[in-house]
Amino acid sequence: MKFRGIEVKIHFSTFAFALLLIATGFIKELIAIFATVFVHECGHIYIAKKLKVEVLQVNIYPFGGIALLDSIVFIRPDLEVLVALAGPMSNIFFAFFGEFISQVLQIDMDYFIKASIAMAFFNLLPGLPLDGGRVLKSVLSYFISLRSAIATAVFSSYAISLVMLYLLLKGIFNWKLNVVYAFLSVLLVVAANKEKKASAFLQMRDLFRKKTEFYKKGLMGVHHIAVLEKETIANVIKSFIPAKYHVIIILDDKFREKYRITETQLFEYAVEHGLYLPIGEIIK
Repeated sequence: MKFRGIEVKIHFSTFAFALLLIATGFIKELIAIFATVFVHECGHIYIAKKLKVEVLQVNIYPFGGIALLDSIVFIRPDLEVLVALAGPMSNIFFAFFGEFISQVLQIDMDYFIKASIAMAFFNLLPGLPLDGGRVLKSVLSYFISLRSAIATAVFSSYAISLVMLYLLLKGIFNWKLNVVYAFLSVLLVVAANKEKKASAFLQMRDLFRKKTEFYKKGLMGVHHIAVLEKETIANVIKSFIPAKYHVIIILDDKFREKYRITETQLFEYAVEHGLYLPIGEIIK
């Protein structure tokens, strides 16, 4: 389905989570959670539009949504940070607004307020695909390759899931709490692995977008990489930093410079001949 021109997909786990809450008698909690998810995603979309970042697709999960953004965020990680933080901040604002309405109209909104705060703080945890993980990935991508930044944030997701499983075992007598922790811990690992698999595609899309931006601005910071001629093109691309334009210095076995190429030349060669040939083949 579409919402304001944006394709919205609901992950099957969301339906499973809804059935789980219904089966355990958490009807009011279910309504509150989906209300907070809606507010959360509206926050992402609103800020993205303000920053002129196109939202291509939104996948709805029980813990929030995953927005597929225009590839400009891979050369402007600061934009992804702002869009990522917009969701949790919207939930926090909603919590304060709910408290205000509760006081003025004398309406019980305690669970809605608690759900909003829980949604905000859970999404700020530093693991993909949570918003905190996107912030971590974006900050790291200034210093290391995009794929390495994603791998680090995914590893953080595994650690968070282990903590959640520990809480599950610690509260073994609280069955209702255990069900939620178990469901979310498994779902977090599944969603994190999905992000990891997409990293190669995101990196290639970044290269296309960076070339376009370079044409528009006419300048970009340069990062030099020295590689042996036997190194594969794929491994060279893995080391690229999104916010930089790269010049690759190709060395022989005695570490003498043989040739220099730009990342545009490297990418064009990779498209034509593949990613797994030695970079020295470009010289030939």
